Amino acid sequence: MRRLVWIVLTALAVSAGALLSSASAGTARPLVGNEWSRIPTRQRVVALTFDCGNNTAGLRKILQVLADRHAAATFFLTGKWSEAYPGQASQIAARYPVGNHTYSHPHLARESDAVVRAEITRGERVIRSITGAATKPLFRFPYLDRNQRTIALAGSLGYGSIAWTVATLGSKGRSAGGTPAIVARVVSQLQPGEIVLMHVGTARDGSTPDANALPALIQAIAARGYGFTTLTDYTGSTREVVDDATTSRFSASASWGHSSSSRQRYRSGYHYAEPAPIADPARFKAHIPRAGSYILYARWAAAPENNSSAPFGISTIRGTRWVRVDQRRDGGRWVYLGSYRLHAGDHYLIQLSRRTSTPGLLIADAVRIAARP
Repeated sequence: MRRLVWIVLTALAVSAGALLSSASAGTARPLVGNEWSRIPTRQRVVALTFDCGNNTAGLRKILQVLADRHAAATFFLTGKWSEAYPGQASQIAARYPVGNHTYSHPHLARESDAVVRAEITRGERVIRSITGAATKPLFRFPYLDRNQRTIALAGSLGYGSIAWTVATLGSKGRSAGGTPAIVARVVSQLQPGEIVLMHVGTARDGSTPDANALPALIQAIAARGYGFTTLTDYTGSTREVVDDATTSRFSASASWGHSSSSRQRYRSGYHYAEPAPIADPARFKAHIPRAGSYILYARWAAAPENNSSAPFGISTIRGTRWVRVDQRRDGGRWVYLGSYRLHAGDHYLIQLSRRTSTPGLLIADAVRIAARP
């Protein structure tokens, strides 16, 4: 009986999501006080989102796959989950944006105004005290059980509701159909700004379908020309793109050549160079309005002759951090380099060094910077 009730509630939530979110999917309304079931963009990007409210099963694999593929994601934590797994919560928040999923995961539409406010504010307070991360404006209603009253209450606290375009149904366990069914389900709804709902932890039958399907899912989405983004990339107040043709924002020596031959280029072209025993970097300058956390991406034209371990250096508050990416793949899309704390000011922020023992061309095309809340 309990399983039947859960299935009915899930179906109602999905139906309500289409009803309440259709306007925000079609118009670029601000998130706070509203609801998004799709990011309001025409860019070919997908937002992978993971709810954390059960346990940590599958989390290690999820984080490893995201890191290996440089895929962006957003995680929604409950306060109780963060208290139970503070190390994992902090590990997530150090690399990805986190949203508020309440403190104890109740059906908020059934609760009084006072309880709704308490669940949201307590969840925010606990998550921030453990991870140091701000969660506003990202809020996800447990079970997607919400109405105009509760959405307005969340808005009064500085939040907007994040629904989804498609759910993998991994929370149902093996009945979700396994990896092929999950991939087909997500790909069937593929569109610019698609939000995908996934879960960390075991399903009711003890399985972890979302963690198992993630490698194939990322591959299938990327194969169709889509990249991955965080939700905060479209809610932050700062977004800057710098490419190799941006006046006074890009620097490279004469050793770097220029080409426009690939259709995967960002705009008019890109710079390239062979590996060398010296750094001789191509550098991108950006304006950071205030010290804080920012999400960084890079983009390039992929080719089989490119470098499989291209070293990007990021100038952070803690010094230069290095990230290596495979430029033979993922061409023509924004690739997630990570989340970093940056100094305020106008300075060279990202460099692509020629100093690598791995053979293959290094491609300097464009970078993107977005502020975290």
